[in-house]
Amino acid sequence: MIKSILQFSDLQEICKPGKKPRLRTVESWAAKIGLRYTYDAEGGIVSTVEALNLALGIDKSAANDEEAYRAEDML
Repeated sequence: MIKSILQFSDLQEICKPGKKPRLRTVESWAAKIGLRYTYDAEGGIVSTVEALNLALGIDKSAANDEEAYRAEDML
């Protein structure tokens, strides 16, 4: 990973940990979860951490908002 860019090898690992799935498998997985991506110059795909979070339904602003999850409200 370069800063917030997920390279093809990163997406392969997220798609099928410990394996090296083919491009078509990673493309299918990305489409299934709604991940926005583009093609790189090496014949793979690339995306961003932000796009992955959105596809997974992780709202970064809510996760960082202390008011959203105050410990005293959980007791």
